[in-house]
Amino acid sequence: MSSKGEPPFPRGRRSRAPFRGRGPVLVLGLDGADPDLIDSLCASGQLPHLDAWRRRGHAARLRSTVPPVSFPAWSTFVTGLGPGHHGLFDFTQKAPGAYRVGFVNASHRVGASIFQRVSRAGGRVLALGLPATFPPEPVNGLLVSGFDAPVSLGTTPRHASDPGLYRRIAARTGPFLRADLDESARDPGFHERAVDRLLEGVERKKRFALDAVAELRRAGGGPAPELSAIVFSESDTVAHHYWRDHDPDSPRHDPSASEGRKRAVTRVYAALDAACAEIRAAFDEDVRCVVMSDHGSGGAAARVVHLGRRLAESGLLFRSGRGDGLARGLRDRALGALPPGAAERIFRLTRPAAARLESAARFGGVDWRRSAAFSEEANTQPGVWINLRGREARGSVSAGDYERVRDEVIGCLLDWKLPSGDPVVARARRREEVYTGSCRVRAPDVVVELALDRGYALSLVPTPWAEPEIGSIRSLAGPELAGGRGRGMNGTHRPDGVWLSDAPDLALRAGGLEDAAPLLLRALGLDPEPDPTCRGAPREYGAADQARVAARLRALGYLE
Repeated sequence: MSSKGEPPFPRGRRSRAPFRGRGPVLVLGLDGADPDLIDSLCASGQLPHLDAWRRRGHAARLRSTVPPVSFPAWSTFVTGLGPGHHGLFDFTQKAPGAYRVGFVNASHRVGASIFQRVSRAGGRVLALGLPATFPPEPVNGLLVSGFDAPVSLGTTPRHASDPGLYRRIAARTGPFLRADLDESARDPGFHERAVDRLLEGVERKKRFALDAVAELRRAGGGPAPELSAIVFSESDTVAHHYWRDHDPDSPRHDPSASEGRKRAVTRVYAALDAACAEIRAAFDEDVRCVVMSDHGSGGAAARVVHLGRRLAESGLLFRSGRGDGLARGLRDRALGALPPGAAERIFRLTRPAAARLESAARFGGVDWRRSAAFSEEANTQPGVWINLRGREARGSVSAGDYERVRDEVIGCLLDWKLPSGDPVVARARRREEVYTGSCRVRAPDVVVELALDRGYALSLVPTPWAEPEIGSIRSLAGPELAGGRGRGMNGTHRPDGVWLSDAPDLALRAGGLEDAAPLLLRALGLDPEPDPTCRGAPREYGAADQARVAARLRALGYLE
């Protein structure tokens, strides 16, 4: 760190040590972009720039993390470490030995990011919109946090590594991200209007990126930043909400959908194709470019499943009443209000912070004395915890029975069947079979991967305990098929993303996200080995930031 309160890297200009590697490299991240969908749209001529790049370069599937969601996936991309090493598995993390969760952020991550590595070597960095990058780390250049930043209306100088530079750019282009789209889709007219907001978002982020490149060029005396990574989330959002309209075979398909809804996915992907081309044109001809995604996307089944109910049916979980009902109701009223400032006011009036309400909603009403296992019922991280004595606050399972109970949990999950006789769970594994690294203890004892129902993904949603007639599997019908709270979204994540490059030294064949950072570092002439020793001081959210993050995740559909 610099002395006398200086920032660790000079604002918007080169560090004192010249960069001795090679550059520039441009990474264009399309969150959730699906390789099969890109293949189809390229074949039909609707993505001319991506098609041209892949024809003269290289394209492959990119294996995501388990689970294939934004926080663990993008953290693996930037560190080259799997979740068991970097420690981020979801947007929230169960507290050790307690029946509560907390909202996590980049300060909880283990491992040096590629942006730190390049900055330390004297290179300049531009990083825009990557999830799990709040609070923004100091870099030699500019980093602006992604959708997980605690925003009320949009990103601000507080969410950037260089507030002054961010302020200058945003004065011309507007904020990089606006949090003005309620993606929980409670409004019946949401799907008719949202696509235009997504297209506006692509255009605004493109303008911001172009202005940022120009600013860093001026500050650096002409050359582009040695490493730039710009992420668009619109490809993920449009898949979540419009897959059933795009795919006529979807079991959630609405044949009466408007042409605007049917064309939403194609329009957003086409806008991203054009934006990628325009951003790339802002760099010199020698730029090496990658287009990649953290995971893929696909359609959701017309059924949802309740993991808590399955554990109860199997005699592994017992209820003491409806203790989570009040917490869920209070949380839903708070998080359902937009703008997020309304949620903040409710939290201040009711005293409990957002994480406490979320904890009560997930864990309330359980008879811990009799329960051997429990689940957070998070679709973003399906899993089961063993109520282990000596580890959990009111554990009931002895250390000697731990493996036996895990066997019971795995057995009850693998025996869980759909009405067709097909499995609900594709894989249920001990966490040490899935992850390596010292942080794997943050993962549930049993890691669950849901199966497909006739090619479409099942969605895990919280058990409606107040409605005892509802079993562990529920079929949706009518308006429920559009998705939303308690119904899952009509488009879901798939484990394969895309890696598309136009440079031989950026070809990644049959690889996973953990291979991306070493490949990029090698292409920049730097040591490709991940650095797992970097561990900062975790920065916990205050009550106001918790409220903002919780409201944002709820609006994105990630909190049920």
